[in-house]
Amino acid sequence: MNKSQERSTDSAISTPNKADDDLHNVSDTFYTSQRKGSHVFRVRLDATGFTLQRESPSGVIIKEQKVKICDIIGARCMRMKKSPRNLAGCACVNPGTPAAGSGRKGTPSKCSMASKEENATDVGDGSAYLYLFAYVLKKKSLRSSLHRERTVLTLRFRSFDTFEDNMREADRWYRALRWQLHQTLEPIFVENIGEPRRRRILVLLNPKSGSGNAREVFNTSVAPILNEAEVPYDLFVTKHSNYAIEFMSTRRLDEWCTILAVGGDGLFHEVINGLLCRADWAQVMDSLALAIIPCGSGNGLARSIAHGYNEPYFSNPVLGAALTAISGRTSPMDVVRVEVKNRVMFSFLSIGWGLISDVDIESECIRMFGYQRFTIWTLYRWANLRTYNGKISYLLADEAEESLETPLLQSEQMRKMQSSRSCTMHIDKLSNASNHRSMEFLPQEFEDVISLETSINQSFRSRCDSWLSGGSRRSCYYSISESIYHSVADDSEFTQPSISAGTKLEQGYPNFGPGTSLPGLDEPLPEAAGWLVEEGEFIMMHAIYQSHLGIDCHFAPKAQLNDGKIFLVLIRGGISRPHLLSFLYNMSTGSHLPEKNNQYIKVLQVRAFRLEPYDNHGIITVDGEQIEFGPLQAEILPGISRVMIPK
Repeated sequence: MNKSQERSTDSAISTPNKADDDLHNVSDTFYTSQRKGSHVFRVRLDATGFTLQRESPSGVIIKEQKVKICDIIGARCMRMKKSPRNLAGCACVNPGTPAAGSGRKGTPSKCSMASKEENATDVGDGSAYLYLFAYVLKKKSLRSSLHRERTVLTLRFRSFDTFEDNMREADRWYRALRWQLHQTLEPIFVENIGEPRRRRILVLLNPKSGSGNAREVFNTSVAPILNEAEVPYDLFVTKHSNYAIEFMSTRRLDEWCTILAVGGDGLFHEVINGLLCRADWAQVMDSLALAIIPCGSGNGLARSIAHGYNEPYFSNPVLGAALTAISGRTSPMDVVRVEVKNRVMFSFLSIGWGLISDVDIESECIRMFGYQRFTIWTLYRWANLRTYNGKISYLLADEAEESLETPLLQSEQMRKMQSSRSCTMHIDKLSNASNHRSMEFLPQEFEDVISLETSINQSFRSRCDSWLSGGSRRSCYYSISESIYHSVADDSEFTQPSISAGTKLEQGYPNFGPGTSLPGLDEPLPEAAGWLVEEGEFIMMHAIYQSHLGIDCHFAPKAQLNDGKIFLVLIRGGISRPHLLSFLYNMSTGSHLPEKNNQYIKVLQVRAFRLEPYDNHGIITVDGEQIEFGPLQAEILPGISRVMIPK
């Protein structure tokens, strides 16, 4: 047994000059020491992830566990720091070993987790450590929903006498893992100049979105994810309305691969419009991916992406969105071109007129209630119902032309602290404190093995650094140095509002972006082109191209990111209040839409439409933002943008 294990270890550490495939598929034998005895594990890294096989003394595999490559976001290899003074005062010992300062045997010390991390090795220890950061899917119980939990897999390398040799072996595993992770990324996310590495991302943060906690959310929940994944980023905080439009329309963007909006749907709307009013919009839209961290009130896009790819959302919306932002996978997303009297804008979520738009805008006065403000104001507007007169013309989508009344089935398928830039630091030490905490208990997949160590001999000598055994129920966590923000306010060209892209759009200045195939807004629509008309009194019109309007508003269950369709929902005047209340109540589950269009509620799949209000008052919204009241027309632009999606 000893010889076979020694041969295995020697073989694993003597292959750095083999072919690339061998270098990137590594394996070794690791050992753990715990209360119930010592265990031997075969650990293998390949394109599918980490495979951990627990062996019996006779060499038979007792249990096999898998950490999928799609759940791993990054790794670090380092040497643990220690303090001789603290070491003398702390006794993190193996069972059966006398505790420091105590005559009892087998009594672990009651020191804090931070001190265990500091004092995990004795002075002069030459071990090197590899820490893998994974976010695994887990269910707490049969009735609970899936959620992601953070786990750190710790591999200890001590096959050699010197730290340098052990670190070289740990680094080989680290590089192999990084290579495997890079193979899961689309090409735009990897910089291949010299050694392949992740490209930078641009973070735009709106500190006033939602309840105003976007800054705290980023610092405590997003930045640690970016650092664990070794994704460099630059952070800019918006200072005024249309800041993101100005930034995206005037800056050179070739140094970034992703635009991450930390805020609500309004910030994402500014990003889209800033990109599409550039002269080089086509090239930029093809070379950039967009992502969002939900910090607003509605968060319809983030919820739609999570829903479309079965990513857990409600347990931790920010975590899922942060992991999506670094996933390295994208999907095309439709954008809608919206033309009003004096300007053109672009929309990614919805266009509204009537009830829902009234609720969205008028509820701003109770913004302190967060997302619940929509429910409160919906009930108020339902009790004080308004109607609006107008005409809605539309072109049916190709698949809908022959089936106006096809049942709509539910479908389960389917981004002043001042302007800042980040400076990612190399990590050579462990921090005692961190805002980003690991989970209290480990997922079931890691119950048997979390901390492993290599060793040519199997003496399992008593040592203070065996602080985490294979049977431990507590995960070890090492805080990663966060990016340092250096103010660049003096260098920012956006310190004061200026007549730039955002203002120009509002003033009707010429802008770039995709053209239109529709007649001008002031021109009649040709009947021969297939335009259909709904005219009269309406409670609301809402056009949506994502599945969700908000976190619990499943408004268009059949909508997908890139289906080339606008789902146009019309509710006519005369509908009974109980019928309308049922519609509003069931929006949370997606069961509000009728199986067949009826006298009062119609759901139409269209590729373009025109709204012509007859009244001179009312609210019209685009992506939840109020625009000038008046006629508008919209058409779908299939797949012209790219958004990040979960792995």
